[in-house]
Order: sequence, then C-alpha cells, then structure tokens
Amino acid sequence: MQRKLTGYIILLFIILFGFILPSCQAKQEQNITALSPKEASNLIEKHKGDSDFVILDIRTPGEYQSGHLQNAVMIDFYSKSFADEIGHLDKEKSYLVYCRSGNRSARSMDLFRKLQFQKVYHLSTGINGWNSEGLPLVK
Repeated sequence: MQRKLTGYIILLFIILFGFILPSCQAKQEQNITALSPKEASNLIEKHKGDSDFVILDIRTPGEYQSGHLQNAVMIDFYSKSFADEIGHLDKEKSYLVYCRSGNRSARSMDLFRKLQFQKVYHLSTGINGWNSEGLPLVK
C-alpha cells in the first residue's frame, strides 16, 4: 500500500512538472522571437511607418557608420551605460535588435527579458547574415 501511494505521488509530480514547466518556459520566451534576415526584412516592411516598431543596432559607432539598417537607432553594447539606455526605452514598443554576427544581440536578450519588454525580435545572424542575403544597408 505504501509503495502504491509513493508511486502515485511520483506520478502526480511527473504529470504536474510535465504541464507546468513547459508552460513557464513558453511564457518566458513568448516575447522574444529569433528571425532570419529575410524574416526580419519582411517584418521591417510590414512595420514601415509604425512608430511603435524600433530597429535597434547595438554595435559600436564605427560598425554602425560602416553600414546599418535604415532608420536603426544605435545603442553601443560595449558602452557602460548600455543597460541604462535599454532600460529607458519604451517597453510597450516592438524592437528588432541586431549586432554584427548575432552574438551580442543574443546576449542582450537576457536584459530585455529582465526588463520585461513586451515584444523583441532578434536578427539571429546579425548584419553579417543580412549582408549575405544581399539586403540593403544605409551608409
């Protein structure tokens, strides 16, 4: 009887964790979406003229000047004030975030999560991937 009860309790925990854990992870990730360059390009086109959609370049000033996405706002990932500058952004807006290769922008996603931004898109291959697709840049 004791073993049966223990078995039922273990089964109950497995069932609960099977439902609760995935739903918690889904909620945590639901506000961040990784995009390919073509998906990002389509998203930009869809939001053309939308003041609630911001393209955020988190590369250095030199990288930005060498070529960036049209209408991109630059906030240097390596700046000491990076977290503060991100924290002052409107969390209700949607952001497309990119860097050179996708590494810095991927690392910045934890900050966007922590600050509870509503919707963030991550250009997962960065500007390098954008370039390899032959998509336009502003210089």
